[in-house]
Amino acid sequence: MMQVFVERKKGELFDQLSAAIDARFSTGSTDYSMYQDNPVAFAKEVLGETLTSDMIRLMEAVRDNQVVIAKSGNAVGKTFIAARLAVWWLLCFVECQVYSCAAPPEGNLRRLLWGEIGSIVEKRSDLFEGCDAKTLHIAKSSIAFLTGVSIPASGTASQKEARFSGKHSPNLLFLCDEADGIPDEVFKGIESCMSGGHARLLCMFNPRSEQGHAYRLERDGRAKVVELSACNHPNVLTGKNKIPGAVDRQTTVRRINQWTRPLVANEQPDSNCFELPGFLVGTTAIDQAGREYPPLPSGWYKILEPAFSYMVLGQYPAQASTQLISREWLDRARSRWDSYVVEHGEIPPSSTGAIMGLDIGEFGTDANVACFRYGGYVERLVSWSGVDTVVTANRAAAEYQSRMIRFCNVDATGVGAGVAPQMTIAGCRANPVKVASSPTEKSELGEFRNLRSQLWWACREWLRLDHGAMLPPDDTLLEELATPTYEVRNGKVEVMQKPIMREMLRRSPDRADALCLTFYQPELLFPNL
Repeated sequence: MMQVFVERKKGELFDQLSAAIDARFSTGSTDYSMYQDNPVAFAKEVLGETLTSDMIRLMEAVRDNQVVIAKSGNAVGKTFIAARLAVWWLLCFVECQVYSCAAPPEGNLRRLLWGEIGSIVEKRSDLFEGCDAKTLHIAKSSIAFLTGVSIPASGTASQKEARFSGKHSPNLLFLCDEADGIPDEVFKGIESCMSGGHARLLCMFNPRSEQGHAYRLERDGRAKVVELSACNHPNVLTGKNKIPGAVDRQTTVRRINQWTRPLVANEQPDSNCFELPGFLVGTTAIDQAGREYPPLPSGWYKILEPAFSYMVLGQYPAQASTQLISREWLDRARSRWDSYVVEHGEIPPSSTGAIMGLDIGEFGTDANVACFRYGGYVERLVSWSGVDTVVTANRAAAEYQSRMIRFCNVDATGVGAGVAPQMTIAGCRANPVKVASSPTEKSELGEFRNLRSQLWWACREWLRLDHGAMLPPDDTLLEELATPTYEVRNGKVEVMQKPIMREMLRRSPDRADALCLTFYQPELLFPNL
């Protein structure tokens, strides 16, 4: 009975506090709580904004769904709407907190989202009377505020996660601009705050490539997805600049002429095509040199430049013609692995020994990853942290000796240089591989730029041509394999450089590198293998 009495008293005190807060904010100021379920009406009636159909769909999606993905073309209003959602949340809910962030550097946050928020404050200063406004922070009280949180470009994963952990309020809104460039650790911190109450997360970005946390949310069906296309914008629909500074028809038509082409006779549309909207049929535009394009014919168009998909349509580009490894090949390899396991379990084929690929973590935050490939069958990869050479070599040797291994190819770049010798001392056939060295083979397209390009290309050809290639259920591995493109320059084939992949993935492609290392054949070192 005593516990029940205490709980009731706590509830009464909470109700009294809430009532006091309500009174504080309704006294002498307009009560906007009537708009809590109608952000569109708030934007139109209170802020006096003109909204596109895509903007309305986005605002309603945030109202109705805990997690929302906004894939947007350029200058079609995603940041504009995010700022209006932030102000709606701040003014319409009493106990509320809005946390905004953008991919590093901090200038993205200040210039883009907070530039829009600042324009609202400047235009409608009367709405913020009594608020404490500072740089990247607007507060109604200590428990009700809108703030910008910068993401450090350096620091450990735990430090980045901690920046967004421990946020608690009955009404929480997280706004992530340029979300495809935000580290995964930030989203882990946000997720930890969304366990209860009225919480929302909006991730906004131009969908340049299918990778990162925001992409995985969409892929796994864990978010409501809204696409904002230039073709739905009033400026493009009407040919008049109704919303100054936004995308316009002239730019859109010019991009159609420059980045696409009409299908030729008997050519069928595919995933890399789009159908010209009827209102753009017959329109013209002027190129940068002042020349007029011919009127656009109706029908389907082939997309020649991936930027057209993400800058105009707000969609992920179809696979580029220079994509190294297609998702179709990856899907087939995944299906074969599942079929094999149904029949045999996760037991490697006994007819062949494995080649072990060992990628060594370079910077402390990277992982050491071991991959075991038995002909076509690839085991689930094994990873561990730490950069101590002896400890890493001993762990790798233990993994080696617990399996039927033919030999191990070890990444011998940087801190990995000492691992292969230590594994040899432990009784393993360990071969150091320096991927920056000269290639040992050629391709049908010409010589390889370096050994790394050769190994990635060998992995590509295995997935493309070997009907026995099997990959385990490892989303991180699949994402890394699907990331790189390649180019042929001066007769040499070069796979996307690792620093570029690291920047795109926001991590090192350790797992894919470990798999690629299994394709090196050290015949000169071990001629009897």
